[in-house]
Amino acid sequence: MKRNLDHVIVSVRDLDAAAEAYRCLGFTVMPRAVHENLGTANFIIQLHDNYFELLGDFHKYADPAMREFMSARFDGGDGLSMLSLSCSDLAADRERLIARGHGPSAIMNSARKVVLADGRADATASSSMLNWRAAPRRWSTLFYSFHGKPDTIWYEPWMTHPNTAQTLAGITYCSDDFAADVPYINDMLCAEPAEHTAQRCLWHTPQGEFLELLSPAALRARFAVPVPATPPFAVWPVALRYRVQRLDACRQCLETGGVTFVEHDGVITVPAAHAAGVISEFSESSDYPAPPPGAHP
Repeated sequence: MKRNLDHVIVSVRDLDAAAEAYRCLGFTVMPRAVHENLGTANFIIQLHDNYFELLGDFHKYADPAMREFMSARFDGGDGLSMLSLSCSDLAADRERLIARGHGPSAIMNSARKVVLADGRADATASSSMLNWRAAPRRWSTLFYSFHGKPDTIWYEPWMTHPNTAQTLAGITYCSDDFAADVPYINDMLCAEPAEHTAQRCLWHTPQGEFLELLSPAALRARFAVPVPATPPFAVWPVALRYRVQRLDACRQCLETGGVTFVEHDGVITVPAAHAAGVISEFSESSDYPAPPPGAHP
């Protein structure tokens, strides 16, 4: 069964500053929460069908290996660190990955306390399983999440945003070696790429999201804002695209928040410096991004 995007993680050194940056982008940010069993803290931005997690306090991580793993992201500054995919049976997926030659982690309790819309305190019933990748490809590590109480994850009013964001439409990675990354992504998404060229691979999910893998040259051609001249890692997540209901409302939020952006062909692009290290695109369309120049078979 093909997988959908569940949530993305942005590793940040200053959680409060990152939350304020996303408020300036026009997002409704949930109150600060703590992973009781992990030690980390986060701010959640809930979207329809998926969500976004600003994660910090890594020095409090209960697991020393995870503390080292996540803190190493800061060698390239704040930014996207991992992507979670949807899962309905973590144990079965763990067995499947082991049979495919992977070394997934144990299933972890990733529950957190939340405050519901009516003010009641509750807790999620979430668990997860990581499928580790070793350095230098660690930042393409994907994992699966299962939410036993989805009503504690997705609920109003947290899904209503001044910028009218509806859902996370896709994620873009940069890779210096497609052959090293495509088989891993195939196994995690349970799907082959719909497009596979020398410059780009593109996967679609059943929910209509995309995962895009670009070469360093294609990355530079893809975005209307600066990208690193030399990628800081062998493979890493670089950008997110959001589908918004009204681009004019999104534009107004960015202007009010003092956020620099570029607008072209119905897409607003915000530089990484204004979004905790994440190049951020906003569009009313769910169409997949056009291939960068030169991205031919």
